[in-house]
Amino acid sequence: MSARRWAKFWWQDWQRDPALRMCSLAARGAWIEMLCLMADANPVGHLLVNGRTPNMRQLAAVLGCSEKDANKLVAELEENGVFSRSDDGTIYSRRMVRDKVISDEASANGKKGGNPQIKPKKSSKVKPEEDEGLTPSLNQGPTPTLKHQEAEAEADTERKNSLRELESASDDAAPEPKPKSSRAKRGKRIPADWSPSPELQAFARKNGVDPDHVAEKFRDYWLGVSGERGIKLDWDATWRNWVRNDSSLGPARRPSPSSDRPRTAAQNADENARFLMDRMGVSR
Repeated sequence: MSARRWAKFWWQDWQRDPALRMCSLAARGAWIEMLCLMADANPVGHLLVNGRTPNMRQLAAVLGCSEKDANKLVAELEENGVFSRSDDGTIYSRRMVRDKVISDEASANGKKGGNPQIKPKKSSKVKPEEDEGLTPSLNQGPTPTLKHQEAEAEADTERKNSLRELESASDDAAPEPKPKSSRAKRGKRIPADWSPSPELQAFARKNGVDPDHVAEKFRDYWLGVSGERGIKLDWDATWRNWVRNDSSLGPARRPSPSSDRPRTAAQNADENARFLMDRMGVSR
């Protein structure tokens, strides 16, 4: 087994490769199987099994098809320029051979402490290699000295990580923003068991309003209000405004606490209707 047991596979390269897109689905499947053999071969990228080029009958056995179909698929791949052949006729992947050379050079430079050819970057536009797909042009040599896509992706990741570290350092040095007051407190609906506190009851009596009678009406009214109208930031303030409005109706409009006569259901309903109509601004 080859020492290189895995490799990066760029999905977009496979999909946008014009040479592969011209091939049938069966031919593309055969190419994947052939790439697996090439990745395990020595040298990497060449269609070899145990150091020897398999004949078409052996390749058909690997592909799981007849020898006739294997001949047809290989011919289709070669016609569309998916692979190249060495001087002895061995099939090889230009992309895989090129990446192996670049990988070996990077490994050798790493053992020496880094790539000595790295210089400060200048502002220049370079056509990204990813546009070439998995099958570089036939006009190129098998091992062009171009920066391979893995190195570009890794360098881009390092630049992004460096930027994140700088942003993180600047965020630590900057003062923390104060929270906006508009988000500090949110409104809520009145609780089903709401009742006025002793202070609120005293406020109602000070304004000539019976807190026990008004509190029940106040709670039932707001429990029945739907939507945003039923949501308040400060229910104590809402109660005080309610009491002020109730006290402005005058003693003739409110039940007398000293009256001993019981009120009928019709009288209570009529008073509630008049109270709601006045509050909603409906003329009678």
